[in-house]
Amino acid sequence: MSVVLEKTECRHCGTVFTPSKDHREFCCTGCQFVYRMIQGGGLDHFYDLKGAKELVPVKSLVFEKRDYGWLKDAVAEAEAKVRESGQAATLEVDVQGLSCVACVWLIERVFRKQPGALRCLTDVQAGRMALTWSPGEFDATAFAGELQQFGYALGPASADRRERGGHRGLTTRLGLCGAFALNAMAFTLPRYLGMGPDFFLASLFDLVVVASATLALLVGGGYFIQRAWRSLRLGAIHMDTPISLGLLAAYGGSLVGWALKVENLMFFDFVGIFVFLMLLGRWLQEGALEQNRHRVLEYRGNLKAVTLLEGAEAIPREAPAEELNTGQTYRLDPGDTAPVASALEGGPGEFSLEWINGEPEARLLEAGGRVPAGAVNVGRAPVTLQARERFENSLLSRLMKGGELTATRRAPVERGLQVYLFLVLLAALAGGLWWWLVRVDGGAVQGLQVAIAVLVVSCPCALGVALPLVDEISQGRMRSRGLFVRSSDLWRRLKAIRRVVFDKTGTLTMEAPRLTNPEALKKLDGEARGRLALLVRDSLHPVGRALREALAAGEGWTEPSGDLVAPLEDTPGQGVVFRDGEGRCWSLGRPGWKDMAMDAPTTGFTQADAVFAVDGKPLATFRFEESLREDAEVEIQALHRSGLKLAILSGDQESRVGALAKRLQIHDWHAGLSPEEKADWIRAHEPERTLYIGDGGNDSLAFDEAGCRGTPAVGAGLLEGKADFYYLGRGLHAVSRIFQVAKERRSISAAVVSFAVTYNVVAVTLSLGGHMSPLLAAILMPLSSLATLFIASRHLERRRRMAK
Repeated sequence: MSVVLEKTECRHCGTVFTPSKDHREFCCTGCQFVYRMIQGGGLDHFYDLKGAKELVPVKSLVFEKRDYGWLKDAVAEAEAKVRESGQAATLEVDVQGLSCVACVWLIERVFRKQPGALRCLTDVQAGRMALTWSPGEFDATAFAGELQQFGYALGPASADRRERGGHRGLTTRLGLCGAFALNAMAFTLPRYLGMGPDFFLASLFDLVVVASATLALLVGGGYFIQRAWRSLRLGAIHMDTPISLGLLAAYGGSLVGWALKVENLMFFDFVGIFVFLMLLGRWLQEGALEQNRHRVLEYRGNLKAVTLLEGAEAIPREAPAEELNTGQTYRLDPGDTAPVASALEGGPGEFSLEWINGEPEARLLEAGGRVPAGAVNVGRAPVTLQARERFENSLLSRLMKGGELTATRRAPVERGLQVYLFLVLLAALAGGLWWWLVRVDGGAVQGLQVAIAVLVVSCPCALGVALPLVDEISQGRMRSRGLFVRSSDLWRRLKAIRRVVFDKTGTLTMEAPRLTNPEALKKLDGEARGRLALLVRDSLHPVGRALREALAAGEGWTEPSGDLVAPLEDTPGQGVVFRDGEGRCWSLGRPGWKDMAMDAPTTGFTQADAVFAVDGKPLATFRFEESLREDAEVEIQALHRSGLKLAILSGDQESRVGALAKRLQIHDWHAGLSPEEKADWIRAHEPERTLYIGDGGNDSLAFDEAGCRGTPAVGAGLLEGKADFYYLGRGLHAVSRIFQVAKERRSISAAVVSFAVTYNVVAVTLSLGGHMSPLLAAILMPLSSLATLFIASRHLERRRRMAK
């Protein structure tokens, strides 16, 4: 019998999660930290503004050491532009973590506290912020650091976002076309109520209707016509093709009717209404997807410049990482990533390979050791490396390629649209010729009217409004569960999925190791906690990161404290130490280091890993473990029951991968894989039927091969740009949830399509019988849309009640 775990909502972000021993009220330590910052700063009105709106879980963002060198350069450039004029400086940046008006309010309060701050305009929909300040007075880096403490990350303004901001353009089109549609209906109504052509304002009314329909076609219809034309030029048929065909037929026939004074051919009001409704559906659909895409910073696709050391005197010179050649010597600063495979020169260094092979522990390398491309320097001092390959030949170069979603051809959909268009055109042509050449009471005008009526009423208006609404409501419910869809094509591809493949570290497990004895921190006094916080404040080591989060989660959190009489001394592979103003030596390192009477060092996170001491006297011993995601076992059981095949592909050690696979009852698992081997495995096992879930750079090539891709790695920079969906929180619930939503959506879509087919058959039959007038078409179209909306909403409500 499976165990059903009770869910609760995070007090900060509202994400639904499964409470655990370490997290009872908050989904993550980051949310807990930000909640205390807001309450302690007297900013609790934030939660009044937030209401029931869900936020982005903070996770480890507030504890990360971020490089804001780009921001300093951007500020300097902005101030240089206005130095002579004496005007205020301005800068646009992208923002990660925006969710609602409460975020805007909080950011503005933080901004106002900064010296020289003038104006801050935040666009939640676009994920962008415009800053205005007095040159020379505003510290942008300090502002970015303070925002990070509240869970918001700043990034360079991406031109790609502005180009892709199609939702804002759709909003403008929608507003204009709404006005045009109202005008067309208002000035057509008198004719429907009996206004004759001899009325002195009849010609003026008709002219207004023609102008309104023409503007609607140009402003709104042009959006669909251009997309349809582009797809036809590529040899494909898009959903916008039948929409465009109906619009052009209605408008062209209306012009003929206006010129010939034949009222039964004048569908101008239909054109206005139809354009507005189609834009409304597309606006709903694109808005949901664009909001999800802009919740995270765009991946820039480039590396930080490297510092080359040239000549016998090792003169430093900055150069793009892409220009590195074999044999060149360069410096790798703490927190930076090695762009190419290199050799370590001049002493030991500590590197994290988690991004490359998923190993959670840092690796100590001696002089001459091989540093793979993608390794991160987690030490506190720079290291000197010698490149062993050119950048274009490196693994990192291949991992960074293809960072965006690409459109895919939908063969079944295209075939369906081809059949649909063929039948519509055949019915219109046959009906028109029948009324023109066969019917005794017919003629050319009647034949043209019938043909136009068939093309007009067969437009997929109901589908164009109802299905986007279903997507919007479904996305809203998924967002409340921390699940965000980025690709509109995902639902079609999910139908074919038969296998789910997981990475291990950061996907089935948490990103950082977990402190298993937090009571050791509670036993420390305030001074000791402050010294420990100083030791781990800027640490990139997994142990340092875990302790930093544990300190933030404790009730007695204190800021890092202590007077440094000398810089922190870091011994790679052993620990870190500093002396305070009183000469006392504070250290954090492996057992037995710095003359501590402890047992020999152990390996892994399952034994005592680190000792905190002063003058060699241990104050606390810390133990860590690799932590499985809280609901992983329950969710894996649910996926097993659904009939999906499951597998694990990991670059980690065989012992750890095997133990985890046994615990989750996943029999198909593979350890020690390189990124290329992961991709090869996916390629050999029905990639179009595979969903890959990963979080690191070592999953990038496998992502490119899989039919569907998902990631929990928001803010990591690479995979969220490739993923079809991403999810937040500490659980794995999103994977089974995405299949559940896809199943619900297929059921609702089937009901809507069934109604639409029935409506089209009836409407086309009426048109072929000569009974479809412009007035009847103008009435049936919105009624059919309302009917499909009613059907969709009833199905959604029924599903919601069943889910309770």
